[in-house]
Amino acid sequence: MSNPNGNSSNSDADDLKTFSDKLEATKKSHEPKVFQNDRSGIGAGLKYASEFSAAVIVGAFLGYGVDKLTDSGPWGMIAGLLLGFGAGVLNVVRAAKEGMDGSGTDLPPEPDED
Repeated sequence: MSNPNGNSSNSDADDLKTFSDKLEATKKSHEPKVFQNDRSGIGAGLKYASEFSAAVIVGAFLGYGVDKLTDSGPWGMIAGLLLGFGAGVLNVVRAAKEGMDGSGTDLPPEPDED
């Protein structure tokens, strides 16, 4: 059956169906994406704590070794602890930065601005 314009009603239904499909696809493409974060807060905290404490312990042992070799008293140990503390802080800052800038797996990337 034709309408006055010469188009069939099936054609209108097909056009409506096509438009509806395109509309649904557009809606799905603009839905916010859900990202799974596999790492818990406790896991991240333990990672940071272990990196910091390992650097301090290594610095202390190296300072102690320098003291034993050179018989320089506590100065090697003090220098080793300070260097280990600095290295530990740098390790923690570096690890935290990886999670915050979106390059790591901790945080999802920023959504696109349309």
